Order: sequence, then C-alpha cells, then structure tokens
Amino acid sequence: MSEEENQEEKDKESVYDEEGREKLVEDGEMSPEEAGFMKGYDEADEEKEEKEKDEEEDKED
Repeated sequence: MSEEENQEEKDKESVYDEEGREKLVEDGEMSPEEAGFMKGYDEADEEKEEKEKDEEEDKED
C-alpha cells in the first residue's frame, strides 16, 4: 500500500477528526477536555509524519 493510499484510508477511518470531535462533544459523547487531547494528539502525529517525510527526502539528496 502506498503512502498516499495509507493516508486516504486513515482519513476515512478516523472518527476523531476536527468535525467528528465537534459532533461528539455536541452529542455529549466526548468531553471538551477529551476533544482537546485528541486534537493535540492529531497535531503531534501530523508533525511526526512531516518530519519523517523530510528525513526521507534528505536521504534521497
């Protein structure tokens, strides 16, 4: 599975994206604190992926 396909699959499966978190908070299924935690987790994951991508590009040069 290519990296692009993997990301698309991850995006489809994630119920904890920004919109999903907001809906869960509105419905009372998730506290605002939990939503904040998940947002931070997602941002850290994105930073990690960008760093790994940059490192791979540096290796190719």
